[in-house]
Amino acid sequence: MTTPAESRPERPRRSRNRHTDAANEQATHGRDRGRRADGPLIVVGIDASEASPHALAYAAGAARRMHASLVVAYIRTLATNAYLTSLAPMGTELTCELATEQIIAARELATEVLGDLPLPWSFTVRCGDPAVELARLADDNNADILVVGRSSSRLHRLTGSTAARLLRRARCPVTVVP
Repeated sequence: MTTPAESRPERPRRSRNRHTDAANEQATHGRDRGRRADGPLIVVGIDASEASPHALAYAAGAARRMHASLVVAYIRTLATNAYLTSLAPMGTELTCELATEQIIAARELATEVLGDLPLPWSFTVRCGDPAVELARLADDNNADILVVGRSSSRLHRLTGSTAARLLRRARCPVTVVP
């Protein structure tokens, strides 16, 4: 016959030094294992919206204060008509010209805002869904912060904006700038 003390499972002993335990837990966390040696990184998504210059300026200020590197990302989305119609190849040249102009405008905006600042930055272009690609870019580079502008479209209240979808998808903190 067992006594009540024998039937209880043994509890793991608590360490008396909570600070050491927290530091060990943080060091073994998956995000910290892939830590960059060159310091913090901020990813900012820009496009042709009114909020993009604000998001870029906010990210630049945060990068300057944190002594961080900055990755400016322009995500090129394919036109909805290309998915829905079989006539998409007919309008491809127009879509490519417009996309090229938008990429050049985004690069010029980044150069204008970040050109005089003494911080390392890069510009990248990806193609696809903005929320998916920005979250993937942040994950691939182990970003510390992801910054995007707030959408001003009324349609996004029904369908969900990129910022709202990023808040659910991204593994790093997301800052939405108005």
